Amino acid sequence: MDNYLPTKWQSVSGFEEIFVFKEIEKLVQELVMMSISKCKMEDLPKELVISILLRLPAEDLRRCKGVCKSLYSIITSRPFIEVRRKIRNSYILVKYEDLISSKHVISLLCDETLEVVYTQTILSDTPLMDSMSSKDRVVKVVGCCNGVVCLRRIDMYVLWNPATRDAKIIPDGLYKSNPDKKMFQRREMGFGFDPKNNDYKLVSIQRLFGDNRRPVRPCQQEVEVYSLKAGCWKLLPGIIPTCDIMSAYSVEGCNGGEMISWLVWNAEYGEHVMSFDISNEVFITTPLPPFIIESSSDGNCRNSLMFHNASLALDHYVKDRKNQTETHNIWVLGEYGVKESWTNLFTVGPFKLLGPSISGFWNNNKVLLEVDGGGCRHDLILVDPSIRKIKDLDIHGTSLQVFNYQENLVQINATPPINLF
Repeated sequence: MDNYLPTKWQSVSGFEEIFVFKEIEKLVQELVMMSISKCKMEDLPKELVISILLRLPAEDLRRCKGVCKSLYSIITSRPFIEVRRKIRNSYILVKYEDLISSKHVISLLCDETLEVVYTQTILSDTPLMDSMSSKDRVVKVVGCCNGVVCLRRIDMYVLWNPATRDAKIIPDGLYKSNPDKKMFQRREMGFGFDPKNNDYKLVSIQRLFGDNRRPVRPCQQEVEVYSLKAGCWKLLPGIIPTCDIMSAYSVEGCNGGEMISWLVWNAEYGEHVMSFDISNEVFITTPLPPFIIESSSDGNCRNSLMFHNASLALDHYVKDRKNQTETHNIWVLGEYGVKESWTNLFTVGPFKLLGPSISGFWNNNKVLLEVDGGGCRHDLILVDPSIRKIKDLDIHGTSLQVFNYQENLVQINATPPINLF
């Protein structure tokens, strides 16, 4: 990575770093002035320009792309995008509906301190903003991986890069446009990244319904996959195991979204995890630990999937009706398809019944909780179970969703502005 940088800019620290960034601020102003004075980019050494750009925030890079074709070419090149992705910090992305504006927004929290870095309206500065941000429309995040967020409003799906303010509507799937498939209904979705082919994919599981509008028994399901690189959908017939999907909560697996998982049920395994391998386009079945299967049979337990660091995690929620409390047992999967690789990591609670819900984890075993803030308001807090310490994260709204996020300058729509000189 460092070989991509000019030698004299590779290593700076302390007062040198402060000096460098002050110089960067001056040079950024000079670059912006070029769009006014019509100066040529050739007046600056290219290696110096690249070094400056690699250190700029995404918002400044977005503005620099509109300065001239030379900057646009550098910022949108794959080597530049890959190097910058490796040196940028990670964030916690929280999507929620703002109580004051009633708009759907995201806040990025610094992964090191959990301080709010910035908040923006979903799809801001794109032609699609009004269609997604209206208060009478429910907007959900299907998934977030490798810097791209997949949004859903009713039957419309949009890929959005918050860093570049770039967005693309995903076209209707093959089932929706095919009269012969009208009895199939889209039931579950998942979004992930295929590192082998450098491609983003949206997975749709369709289920066959009868004339009575009820699912056909035994369950019949089919799969279609949308590829951003190919720009189209394709069918994957006969690959999904026979099962009933119990949870529509798709999660990121190892390496930032290469696996998408659902809790499912069938006669062979009972309740278990079904995961879709984005790169190889196959399903993997992982049975749950016997303890969880046995304890879930009495009706006082419920399971849900999430992520812990880069691993698939299971929240085994247990009600104690006698004491009116609930406890969350967190399990982590070591290897997909291997039942013995589940590990009981730690326990959160007990809480009062219908109390906080777990939204995610931070810094290993600290827990992000969504709590009732009164009325329609929900708050996001951080809890350290080992010392019972609580921190308010200054996120207040409704319909909270939490994801790991790493900034990426990847282009979803790669059409350059027409007004570049």
